[in-house]
Amino acid sequence: MTYRTVEQLADAQTPEELFTDQWQNRPSVLDECKTYLDDRWAEGCTNAWKLWEEIVPLG
Repeated sequence: MTYRTVEQLADAQTPEELFTDQWQNRPSVLDECKTYLDDRWAEGCTNAWKLWEEIVPLG
């Protein structure tokens, strides 16, 4: 890792501060399901395979 990368990681107060790269605002195939996935995650379902099985029928 470069010194700049290590410095950025060390200085971050929250994980969200690390999500500033060029890829963060890029469209995703999951954009349409994001609200649903966020709700299910908040309910305690953190199994990615289970969540995938739930969103496949949604399109």
